[in-house]
Amino acid sequence: MPRSKEYDAISGLEGTKYVFDFGYVDNTLVLRGIWKDGDILDPNVEEWTKAKDSDEALSAFNILATGVATEPS
Repeated sequence: MPRSKEYDAISGLEGTKYVFDFGYVDNTLVLRGIWKDGDILDPNVEEWTKAKDSDEALSAFNILATGVATEPS
C-alpha cells in the first residue's frame, strides 16, 4: 500500500507525526489507515476523522493520486 510522507502535527490534533496509508479498491485510491507516532489509529475515534478531514490528508491523497499537492481553496 502506498504511504504518505510523515506530516508533523496536524492542526487541532496532539500527535507529532502522522502518516496516511492508501490502497486501491476497484481501481480507486482510498484511505485505508492513519498512523500516529508509529501506531495505527483506531478508525472509530474522533481523532481519526479529524485527521482524515485535514488539509494534510488531502495533500497526501493528491500527491499519491496525481503527483501534485494542491492547496484547498
